[in-house]
Amino acid sequence: MKISIANISLCVILALAVVAGGCRKKADKETKPAEETKSTKQSISELGGKAKEAGAKAGETAVDLKEEATEKVFSVVRQFEADQGKSVAYITAQAKEMAVENLRRMAEKYRDVIVEKQQQLKGMTQKYVDLADAERMTAEGQRLKAGVDEIKKGVDILKGRFGVYYNSLKEKAGNLTGLDI
Repeated sequence: MKISIANISLCVILALAVVAGGCRKKADKETKPAEETKSTKQSISELGGKAKEAGAKAGETAVDLKEEATEKVFSVVRQFEADQGKSVAYITAQAKEMAVENLRRMAEKYRDVIVEKQQQLKGMTQKYVDLADAERMTAEGQRLKAGVDEIKKGVDILKGRFGVYYNSLKEKAGNLTGLDI
């Protein structure tokens, strides 16, 4: 029995030595790929940093484009508002100098406002028509009629100015699709 315990102990010690020796060799072999992985990780980190920079630049570009588009919209609105105080002759001279895309934007803006005003006119006219004859003579009826007349006058002025941009766009062979009133 003493021999068998000694033999078993020896076998266990040898097995542990083999396992430890085998693990050590594998650890040496795994060390090299781990070093390669570290250098690969550095490369990936560097690439990640470059990707972040590229993403940031793309984000800045997208923001710049959005700001530019917003500025174009606001410039059309400002120009539209400025047009309200200018003569048709001045607008006509200015339209001859404008680029096709700007002519189209201005025509679209006028079209949108004309459509909105026509909707208001339709509503006010319906209210006036719905009034009884006696009510049309009252102060309320007179205010409705004055409002209808004012909106009609405004729409006519807007249509004249719209025509300037529409005709300039037509002369320059621009896209007239969707600009019908």
